[in-house]
Amino acid sequence: MKNCTTSHGRTAPVVAVTTCRVIFGDTDAGGVVYHPRYLEMAERGRNECMRAAGLDVGSMFVHRRLSLALRSADMTFHVPAQFDDNLTVRTGVERLRAASSRWVSRIRRGGTLICTVRAELVCMDRFSRRPILYPDDLRCAFERMRTNLRVRNQGVPR
Repeated sequence: MKNCTTSHGRTAPVVAVTTCRVIFGDTDAGGVVYHPRYLEMAERGRNECMRAAGLDVGSMFVHRRLSLALRSADMTFHVPAQFDDNLTVRTGVERLRAASSRWVSRIRRGGTLICTVRAELVCMDRFSRRPILYPDDLRCAFERMRTNLRVRNQGVPR
């Protein structure tokens, strides 16, 4: 396996914060964000997290045999978000295994935690549709995200 450290001997920080404003189409008849929208916000957060780590997300799937498939997702709703709220999505890797990873996205309105999304992704061969090991570059990038998330959430309730 490839060493995941920089030339300075420590991992480079990765910050992935995305913002979005709730539009009318994100809400139900009561003006509250419709629950599947949080999965979409988490997906955007994962893509931005990969970009922040220096991964070219678009070419990663087009020019390589791999894809990342969603195996499972778990959402915890804390308080509702509503039309016109400005939300912040902070995303990182919570757990990393040889062929899978668990990502966490915390969606907030200001200092208020709205929703926590945990998603397990599996690295797959695009053509055979079978799980494969993460390539070294992805594993190293995801490890930087995991390290960063662990440091940033010390003392912060889940």
